[in-house]
Amino acid sequence: MATTIKSTDLDFNNIKNNLKEFLAQTPEFADYNFEASGLSSILDVLAYNTHYNSLLANFALNESFLSTAQLRPSLVSLANALGYSIGSKSASCAIINLYVINPEQPTTMTLPEGFSFTSTVDGKSYTFKTRQTLIATNNGSNQYYFRVEENQNVAIYEGTEKRKMFIAGPATENTTYVIPTNNIDLNTVKVRVYADTATSVYDSYTKINDVVSINKESKIYVVKETPNGQYELTFGNGSRLGVFPNAGNKIEVTYDSVAGPESNGARTFVPVNSVFDSQGNVLELNVVTLMGSEAGKDKEVLESIRKNAPYMYATQNRMVTALDYSSLVLNKFSNVISDIKSWGGEDNLPPEYGTVFLSIVFSTEDENIIAATKESIISVAKNLSVASFDIKFTDPIITYLEVDTFFQWNPSLTSRSQTDIESSVTNTANNYFALELGGFNKSFRRSNLLTKIDDTDPSILSSRAIVKMQSRFIPDSNLVNYQISFPASIAAPNTSSSTITSSSFNILGRVGYMRNRLNSTVMEIIDVSTGNTMLDNVGEYDPTLGILTLNSFKGTVASGSSYIKIVALPANESNINTNLNNLLSYDNTASTSSAVITNTV
Repeated sequence: MATTIKSTDLDFNNIKNNLKEFLAQTPEFADYNFEASGLSSILDVLAYNTHYNSLLANFALNESFLSTAQLRPSLVSLANALGYSIGSKSASCAIINLYVINPEQPTTMTLPEGFSFTSTVDGKSYTFKTRQTLIATNNGSNQYYFRVEENQNVAIYEGTEKRKMFIAGPATENTTYVIPTNNIDLNTVKVRVYADTATSVYDSYTKINDVVSINKESKIYVVKETPNGQYELTFGNGSRLGVFPNAGNKIEVTYDSVAGPESNGARTFVPVNSVFDSQGNVLELNVVTLMGSEAGKDKEVLESIRKNAPYMYATQNRMVTALDYSSLVLNKFSNVISDIKSWGGEDNLPPEYGTVFLSIVFSTEDENIIAATKESIISVAKNLSVASFDIKFTDPIITYLEVDTFFQWNPSLTSRSQTDIESSVTNTANNYFALELGGFNKSFRRSNLLTKIDDTDPSILSSRAIVKMQSRFIPDSNLVNYQISFPASIAAPNTSSSTITSSSFNILGRVGYMRNRLNSTVMEIIDVSTGNTMLDNVGEYDPTLGILTLNSFKGTVASGSSYIKIVALPANESNINTNLNNLLSYDNTASTSSAVITNTV
């Protein structure tokens, strides 16, 4: 007789049936009709309780692992155990010029750190401020432009300074100090420790991630997110891992409380504070906005924590492998970097040993911020790299996908119009590409797209798609050799149609376009108006490597366009992978969705 119940069947009905099968094998219930008795209700309760507890156990187990946890508190706790610093909200930043006209002609003028401005976004007011002391000198016209060193393009950041005081407890109690806020920008935290509440003399403590070496004398601190969404401050252990404040010391924490992305888009900034001359007269502070506020972000999202925490744990705050460079740079500059890819010089084409290549997608277009960030990355690498590698930055190469979708549609299975269905399919494609493309190491798989399209509406019976790769370049006005790379192999030439074509451009005083000769990899230029060949050999393409080479090309962009498009048919339309600094994007303006009416079911 069976004496066990199958523990792997956790469905409610399966559990109940297993209980009945178990009881039916006992002599007391051998001929018992379970469904016609009150015992059936008892079995329902037992099955429900077992099912409910199994679900709770399954959920609890999932929340114990970084790869399966779904709740933010669980991910925060697991990431903290790996020593990962979870990204906080970050302040929105704007670039402005500031100047006053001062007839007194002093040698210099000073604008203090924390000088504030107000701005409005969507009817809500926000405070922006400087984070450095600014110095101005006379430009010869009694105009004083405030600047940081020699740069008069000043960054101002959204946020309001907050202050929290604690009295240190005994080191033996390993006290943590709670900062009750969800809106802290960790980049703005400053920790000062005073001997007592009466003195103004303090010791400044440094964030542990910014310290190169640590000993028992190091004054370090850690501020990290807690599972409840707030933040806590901790110090070293008072022996080998840094100094712990003495009991009775006053601990002062200052930080900026920021709104994150809500304050992006501000363009008009009104000074809150005033600037005075030596006589106490108020001078008009002129504000010229060069770049509206951007780069404000919310806390790091769950998938980012899940992805980055193991990598940061592996790096141990040092740069050894190429992946270490990506992890540490993204962690330290996440407020201005959307994505990053790094690779060693041995993997580069051509190889360049002793070099680490970084390709970065910035969340800002301001060249000053981008240049300053790159300089900061090099500085960080000098402190954290264990080998003397050079760093080279290379821009991402974007390849656009053009997708022409055709789907069989039975109008008798829906009340919606053909135009409405085609619009829905277009939206499905747009949403798919928005989620699946746009970052490094993201590939296109046609089958996944077609599955989404088939699920758009029950009246769509099947679908197919023609996929093309598109590269864009801006030609030089001189004779130049170009090498245009695609992330995948290009289809071999055939006798019926060209594998590679281009958009129209100006050349030799006429408008032409480029294509490969039929059954040949040689490129030629065709006159748009006559269809005749203008130039019969301007380059060729390598189908296997996916590289198009143009020799001594001198064309200009056609009217109404800002670049020349090169469109190539991939050798494998089903799957397009990226490598190194390649990114895939979607050109929805060159893509189509068309219904093919059918009466079949």
